[in-house]
Amino acid sequence: MNTQMRALTKGAGAIVALGVIAVSSGGTAQGAPAAPATVPMPPEATYIADTAEDNVAPMTMAVTVEGDMVTAYATNGSDEQAWFFGTQKDGEVDMTSAYADHIQGSYDGSQLRGTLTMNDGSKPHTFAARSAAAPAGIYTATMGPERATWVVRANRTMTGVMDNSAPGDHKVTDQLAAADQQFKDQVRQMRLAQQMQQAPHMEYGTWSTVIDNTPVTATRVTGSTRFWRHPQWRGPGRLASRLGPYRRCTQAAR
Repeated sequence: MNTQMRALTKGAGAIVALGVIAVSSGGTAQGAPAAPATVPMPPEATYIADTAEDNVAPMTMAVTVEGDMVTAYATNGSDEQAWFFGTQKDGEVDMTSAYADHIQGSYDGSQLRGTLTMNDGSKPHTFAARSAAAPAGIYTATMGPERATWVVRANRTMTGVMDNSAPGDHKVTDQLAAADQQFKDQVRQMRLAQQMQQAPHMEYGTWSTVIDNTPVTATRVTGSTRFWRHPQWRGPGRLASRLGPYRRCTQAAR
């Protein structure tokens, strides 16, 4: 009788032990989901996204990469735009504009995912930007003090705004100033104080447009495009540009 009890006890203990091992092994295998791995970006690429969130005006944005150099542009197609110039490292992008807007993103091997925060008090825009082959991208054209800029999607539609301020009319700033709320309020008022101006139509493929009755051709922006020089880009100069008045220019290319 005692021998049988000891055998039963040992058998039950073994079953319990196996159960504990199985549960522990299962818990370890399932665990908490790992964060998406960030991978290096291709040497040259452009990523485009349209944000769409409840109670937040949609934004169209593009990020173009050339080696470690990055240029990004975002607009609502009516009265907001932001230019970002900086670098990426190991698939990570973190840049602040002259008007204290902020973009942060991580490349996961197929999409650039992150947030765009405009200096207008609205909540951040979440984006997942896919790679878009040329000729899709950011295009910009100038004539005198005016600059028109568009994001051209792969389906040939465009969203852009008109900037009427002088390209050389810069405001010195840096990321420390951009983090200061008083500075944010000041540059926000500069934005709001500008008068709007109709943006011109741009022909898809030829990238031709007319500014101030003068035909001009827009150029495609690359990751190394810079409108001015700044110490972080190996030269003295000024970081911020007064980005001026804008007007809606959302169109289907002809």
